[in-house]
Amino acid sequence: MRRLFNSLSISNKLAVVFLFLLVMMGIGGLVGLYNANQLANITEKLYVDSFKRGETLSSVENEFLTARQEIFLHTIISDNASKAYLEGSIDEHKQKISKLLNDYHAMGVIQGNEGLYELLRANLDTYWALHLKTESLSRKGQRDAALSIIRMEGYKSFTDTLNSLKKLIKEERDSAYTAYQESDFFAGIIIAVTLAFTIVAIVVAAGLWAALTRAIVKPILSIEESAKKIGHGDLKERVHVRTEDEIGNLAVEFNKMAENLENYYTTLEKKVEERTDELKTANKELYGKKQELEVTNIELQEANRMKSQFLANVSHELRTPLNSIIGFSELLQEKAFGELNERQTQYVEYIHSSGGHLLQLINNILDLSKIEAGRMELSLDKFPVTEALGEIFGLIRPMALKRGITIESKSVPASPMLVADKAKFKQIMLNLLSNAVKFNVDGGGIVVDWEISEEPSGMKIVRCITFKVRDSGIGLTPEDIGRLFKEFEQIDSSITREYGGTGLGLVLTKRLVELHKGSIWVESEPQRGSVFNVKLPQGTEDLDIPVVTRKSYLPTDGAKRPLVLITSESLDINHLLEIYLAGEIYDVETAPDGIELLKKAHERLPFTIIMGITIPKKDGWETLKELKSDRSTMDIPVIIISSTDNKQLGYSLGAVEYMEKPIDRQRLLNVLERLRFSGKS
Repeated sequence: MRRLFNSLSISNKLAVVFLFLLVMMGIGGLVGLYNANQLANITEKLYVDSFKRGETLSSVENEFLTARQEIFLHTIISDNASKAYLEGSIDEHKQKISKLLNDYHAMGVIQGNEGLYELLRANLDTYWALHLKTESLSRKGQRDAALSIIRMEGYKSFTDTLNSLKKLIKEERDSAYTAYQESDFFAGIIIAVTLAFTIVAIVVAAGLWAALTRAIVKPILSIEESAKKIGHGDLKERVHVRTEDEIGNLAVEFNKMAENLENYYTTLEKKVEERTDELKTANKELYGKKQELEVTNIELQEANRMKSQFLANVSHELRTPLNSIIGFSELLQEKAFGELNERQTQYVEYIHSSGGHLLQLINNILDLSKIEAGRMELSLDKFPVTEALGEIFGLIRPMALKRGITIESKSVPASPMLVADKAKFKQIMLNLLSNAVKFNVDGGGIVVDWEISEEPSGMKIVRCITFKVRDSGIGLTPEDIGRLFKEFEQIDSSITREYGGTGLGLVLTKRLVELHKGSIWVESEPQRGSVFNVKLPQGTEDLDIPVVTRKSYLPTDGAKRPLVLITSESLDINHLLEIYLAGEIYDVETAPDGIELLKKAHERLPFTIIMGITIPKKDGWETLKELKSDRSTMDIPVIIISSTDNKQLGYSLGAVEYMEKPIDRQRLLNVLERLRFSGKS
């Protein structure tokens, strides 16, 4: 049997053990059902055959005693109405007694009690006959004669009937007690049998499990021990496992591997000598390859630079049509041209959302290419942290609310100040919060916190602010964190399919943080959320970066409706800007090119000029230089709208504001409002 068991495969061994356990469980269940049924039958027999019969006879006794009292009352009272009532009641008792005795007989009289039952019926018949006699005498007014019968013959008949009834009740109680003892005895037998079967099943199952363990674990331990010996250099060690299952096959293959390893080691020294000679020759060849690789590396660097330049050019060319797509779809959503039906509204939302997604991708590609090319500049501002975070929360909360995600922020009496490129700081935090929403669970939470610290940096102490974005999302593994900041790489293809994305957002975030001489890191566990940490220097003294200052201009036009002069690269943009301002308090006039813009600026002296860079006939830079060199137009505020980020040049030439496409309508209106009332840029 043992040999047969060892010859089985592991899967078959497991199947045998679990099949046996299943069979034992089935048998145990059947035994339990049988025993339960037997107990139920015994209980039923005990109730029906004993207790129920005894209860029936007790009811007969109660009815008989009541009837006897009413017979006596019927004899001694003289009121005819009362006599009639008692006669009816006595008849009811007689009928009940008759029915109860019939029910008792139908349940089956215990063997040996038939004589007692018949005696009881006979005594009852005698007593009822005497009752009829006394009832007749009582009606005739012969009460003394009736009482004499009751006291003499009636009493004896009553006593005989009651004694026979009590004896029958006693016999039934004795029978019930006997049945109870039998039931208790049988229940004990059933428990003993069930317990014995359970113990046997446990013992047999334990034996089978021990055999299974010995058949699987022991050979594995033997292989492990042999592997340790071989690992310590004993290449002559072999596994001694004689089973015919998968472990036995493994042992055979292990021994073959050990033999091959021994043979390989024997010839290794000779091969090392041969390889050494080959390596000397290969080193000479590698030196030549090194020279080729250096040339190739230079070519790759140039190709990478050209790639970045190409991406920048492509992104630039896409911004202008995207500006029209996003701008006009936004106007359609606002029903600027009339009501839309449900399907039109849905399609416009699709257009606006897709345009925004494409714009984000283009912005990320363009920013990355500028960083890689070393052309990314910072425009530093000093601003309160809570103010910037409040603007970001206003953008991200609608997306969070759709999934029931809450966003909480640190509450402080006074907000700390931060010197940074405000737009890029908002971009950093917006990317982190967007990821926290995207990879969160429905109904989850996001907490934004910060702490201020002082840390040594060379010969000075740097004051830093560390921002923490904590979410309750899917979390990350250590392997995922290692790939988190690599370009065009997602942590998991399944996550890519579920959540989307290009893998650029966090890469760009890291580059922007590093531009600010800061650092970013992640703390996370799978299914326990993540904490993204961003540490930035707090003040200008901590950044070796020139600050770009913005020149301010005051509005000079005192007209009730200030005139805004517009010139851009295309008629679409001109038309879009006209629509943006048409419902406001401004008069709008357009110029087709740079030359016409200069002419209208001299003639009309507008409140503000909005212009592009790549405008026809005379580009924006030349036009801006001429505007600011002429006494009549030099104080007119100029707002630059461009597809490229060249703020520093725009501000240095005198622009009051520099906005990248696509045009943010609300930002544009805010700038014009600020110029109209405060004169601040």
